[in-house]
Amino acid sequence: MHKSKNLKQLPSLLLMTAILVSAFAFDAFAQNDRVIVQSILQKIGRNNTAPDDVAEFSQDGRALKLDLTKKRLAQAAITEFPEEIFRLTSLRGLLLKSNSLTSLPAQIGTLTDLVELDLADNNDLKELPATIGNLTNLKKLDVRLCGLTTLPFNIGNLKSLEMLQLWNNELTEFPHAILELTSLKELYLNNNKLTTLPVEITKMPNLTYIDTQRNALCKLPPAVETWLTSKERRWKEHQWCQGGDIREVR
Repeated sequence: MHKSKNLKQLPSLLLMTAILVSAFAFDAFAQNDRVIVQSILQKIGRNNTAPDDVAEFSQDGRALKLDLTKKRLAQAAITEFPEEIFRLTSLRGLLLKSNSLTSLPAQIGTLTDLVELDLADNNDLKELPATIGNLTNLKKLDVRLCGLTTLPFNIGNLKSLEMLQLWNNELTEFPHAILELTSLKELYLNNNKLTTLPVEITKMPNLTYIDTQRNALCKLPPAVETWLTSKERRWKEHQWCQGGDIREVR
């Protein structure tokens, strides 16, 4: 009789054991991304910085946003991209502003959940890898002050991109891949070396704001000039024309 009673209780005991095991497993899993962020901080010499100071985590412990801007870290700039970042597979925001990165690994294209990528003020970055076009959920890309002379053609694959910040670079020609960004609402091209804009830019369906000041847009096709004036009323007042001075375009 006693043996029979124990057998009846066995399913309940097994269920409780399974629940406890799952709870411990979940807790270990939940801490996993914090461990990765901590390893990143150690690698870049920020041993006294806590993961929660630079990252936002979901309830199950997945890193959703990582802020490694120089201002956030308040120490020497990062010179090499921490490849442990690629283990944070749920990242939606990655901020690396004002560091000293000279290259971006092609593996950046694996972070396909990214919605925001901020690489601004990495003056010697010079170029972006073609794989950046794999970030099809990206809505905001900030690459101002990066020394860029062009953009990879694959950037046209970013159909969700709404804001592209390109000011203070070295662009001499308008990157035609931008014309493929059908969701783009804001485009910042100020402080480059552009001399013209393509007529096709007037057909971008969602572009409501554009900044082109401090370029050399001194002679544009009439259709582009009319369109640009409707978007940016004072664009003519700040162009590098005639002897290197900023002059109003007549």
